[in-house]
Amino acid sequence: MSEPTYRGLTTNFDLWCKFVLLEEQVSEREFNEMSIDEKLDILQGCFGHEIRALSPPPLTAAVTPRLRSG
Repeated sequence: MSEPTYRGLTTNFDLWCKFVLLEEQVSEREFNEMSIDEKLDILQGCFGHEIRALSPPPLTAAVTPRLRSG
């Protein structure tokens, strides 16, 4: 199994518990209530500033451009 991405850690509570060691672990409810940015801030404190550069941007909804007729 390959190591998870930082963004993967911010979206999966089980991975968070396995890889992120805090003085006081958060509950699953607290984890779900935190934003991705809050979790990335915590990861940055644990692993350093490089996590922002290594984390891909969040997925966004696809937008289909309108074609001009005529």
